[in-house]
Amino acid sequence: MKVSSRLLSASAISLLAGAAYADESSATGFWVTPNHGAVVNIAPCDGGLCGHLVGLRTDRNPGDVPRDVHNSDTAKRNTSICGLGIMGDLKPVKGSPIKWQGGWVYDPESGSTYQAEMRLDGSDRLKLRGYLGISLFGQTQEWTRETAEIKNRCTPPKRG
Repeated sequence: MKVSSRLLSASAISLLAGAAYADESSATGFWVTPNHGAVVNIAPCDGGLCGHLVGLRTDRNPGDVPRDVHNSDTAKRNTSICGLGIMGDLKPVKGSPIKWQGGWVYDPESGSTYQAEMRLDGSDRLKLRGYLGISLFGQTQEWTRETAEIKNRCTPPKRG
């Protein structure tokens, strides 16, 4: 009986280790943006990947509640950017476990939405490209995987 318990424990540990390793090769998780590092949580949604702001820039005053002041929809300009969806509809590229395309990315600093594609560059770097029309005319940002506690975490306001 002890042998089968040990074997079962070893099998469970192997499965858990494999699941953790598989997650490292995925784009899901927490990512830090460049320039003072907002944190985006990328997670599955509607058959693709979406991202929401869960950590605010470190160069802001702690009491500030940043709003989506540049949104082209004036009714949304008083909305907190905490919890804001800034990317979505990114579908996996057939035959590639590290590339996604056909989505969108929203820049709250300009209020503009762009077409998007992204790819993993190792387990801890993500290259997100926003563009208009064709990918050649765009900009790529490199995000890094957040591996520590998110010190600038924000709590989305309750919607009522």
